[in-house]
Amino acid sequence: MKLLQILILTILWAFSLTASEGEVLSQDRFTADEEVSRLWIEGSSNVNTFDCIAHEYGGEAVVYQNDGDNSGQQVTMELEIIVDGFDCGKRRMNSDMKKALKADSYPKITFSYKNAESVSSSGSDDLNQFIVKGELTVAGVTREISFLSEGELLESGRMRASGSKKIFMTDYGIEPPTGLLGLIKADDELIVHFDLTAKRI
Repeated sequence: MKLLQILILTILWAFSLTASEGEVLSQDRFTADEEVSRLWIEGSSNVNTFDCIAHEYGGEAVVYQNDGDNSGQQVTMELEIIVDGFDCGKRRMNSDMKKALKADSYPKITFSYKNAESVSSSGSDDLNQFIVKGELTVAGVTREISFLSEGELLESGRMRASGSKKIFMTDYGIEPPTGLLGLIKADDELIVHFDLTAKRI
């Protein structure tokens, strides 16, 4: 499962705001295009920095159209990231991260979209910035979050969203992992990066 699900949500919202007036999007469904999407976490410790790439993620976003104009559009989205799908580059680090995230008890990280608002436009009809709000659940703990994302409409009805969000492991009851009998300790702060492309299904 991937945090990329968050990106899909943003993409869908961007599409609902940039769709031409009168376009009917009744229950259009989108999913991540895994060939071009990317989600990863950056972190650091007292001795180095590390990246953990999410290889297993999924989710679905739906754009509902209640009437003939954009004001009737609604977006729902649920994203999932499989904790066992994270690859931090080293087997021991993978094991430590999965243990810290309590993968045995909580195998998925989820994001549930609540709403979004446009904050700026690049001047292009297809590229906009949004503040996205929702609920992120990690290791069984749910917190409301918001983050800035850039969304654009691509060819063939595909959409792209990119951005990042800083989180703290201790906010979710996670003890930052350690190694070498405590000589190496990960910092509390992680930065979640996403560059997601969604396609109709």
